Amino acid sequence: MDVKPASIVVLVVGLVLAAAIGWMLGPGASWWLGHVDGVTGLTGEKLASAVDAVRGRTLAFATGLAALGAVYYTARNADTARRTFQLGERGHDTDRFGKAAEQLGHDQAPVRLAGLYALEQLAQNNPAMRQTIVDVICAYLRMPYTPPRDGNHEDLGPAVPRAAIGGITKLDSTKGRDPHEERQVRLTAQRILAAHIRDPAPAARRWWRPATSPSDAFWPGIRLDLTGATLVDLDLSSCRIGPALFNGAVFTDFTTFEGATFTDAAQFPGAVFGFTTFQGATFTNAWFGGATFKGSAWFKGVTFTSDIQFVQTTFMNGARFDGATFTAPAAIVAVTFRGSAQFEGATFMNDAWFEGATFASTAAFNGAAFKGAASFNGATFTGDAGFNGASFAEEVRFLGATFTGETTFDKATFGGIAEFPRDGWEQAVNLDGALVTSSAMGARHVWPPGWQVEPEGRSGGVLRRDPSCNS
Repeated sequence: MDVKPASIVVLVVGLVLAAAIGWMLGPGASWWLGHVDGVTGLTGEKLASAVDAVRGRTLAFATGLAALGAVYYTARNADTARRTFQLGERGHDTDRFGKAAEQLGHDQAPVRLAGLYALEQLAQNNPAMRQTIVDVICAYLRMPYTPPRDGNHEDLGPAVPRAAIGGITKLDSTKGRDPHEERQVRLTAQRILAAHIRDPAPAARRWWRPATSPSDAFWPGIRLDLTGATLVDLDLSSCRIGPALFNGAVFTDFTTFEGATFTDAAQFPGAVFGFTTFQGATFTNAWFGGATFKGSAWFKGVTFTSDIQFVQTTFMNGARFDGATFTAPAAIVAVTFRGSAQFEGATFMNDAWFEGATFASTAAFNGAAFKGAASFNGATFTGDAGFNGASFAEEVRFLGATFTGETTFDKATFGGIAEFPRDGWEQAVNLDGALVTSSAMGARHVWPPGWQVEPEGRSGGVLRRDPSCNS
């Protein structure tokens, strides 16, 4: 039998204490009385009473030790019982998890719904199982699904071939299921995810009520993997989202991430969106490369705190970035804006690249602030382009860009090198009233034909039409 060193120490200490107590209850009482208590010269009944008093104290001490030992062993047995109960509960939880997950594969929608609610309750009661259960729900949503075509919902089609997603080889695992019932099951799965990653802000403290803590329903630190999923009317507004994969996902109908906070990387490459709003959201890292927005896309007031990439993204309808803040470099390269592109009042704290972008309709950058370098090299402006009141703190380049519609820079500010193409203007560009700061007066600029800088005091210079140029 394997005996632990701690058990040996306890045994030895116990034997020593038992021997000492036995000795004190016998002849040791007289010795203690004379050598420890310092009582001498007693005889007869007085001596007997003093010895009995020492033995009484010893007996009380022994009783206390016995009680302490009893408490220790009771607590130890209770801990053992608790551990045994927890092991049993884990076994029951495993059984419940298996049965609930099995229900998700049932042909009947009510059974699948029951499985989702069972998994939700199990996760709520067992924080250690939450991520696993979220992974199961996400896996369910990743299963191939074709929304019903009843005239009320736009068929966006798959963003990527289904067989290429996650090794799926069977293209329609939901065959035989009523698509309308399956829609309700998926809406429930989405609502469960949203309910537990939505972090309600604590109510403001007032003198008549105490401050409240965040809801117990919030599950912090959850990861989402919805690669290739078909998501219907997804509502993740005001959610706090950790690492999230939406690669190749299809967002049908109305999708909202309004006010959401992405605390880690959010990846949307190749995703297909209907009408979508990210208004007021905060991104850490965001990748929308190759994504397609078939409906309007709202990024009004969004804050991008780190890398942002919209490389080869297509906006088939209007795209609104009004008041957005780009803290890190913004790569909006080779993007196609088929509808209007609104960047009015946007702030680019770092470099901004719009190289090769196509603006097929109105492009509005009025009041935008470019605090780093800005490059529109090779961009195509088919509709009207407005940069009125925009400020360029460093260099801005439009080399190789083409302008078909009316282009205005009224009251814009240039604080660094400005390079415009000498041709590529189908309509006249209006730079009247644009300001060149004093620090940029000595820089080498390339202005559009017909414009020159007139020095104006210490403030710098103002762009005016060159009267000697007929173009």
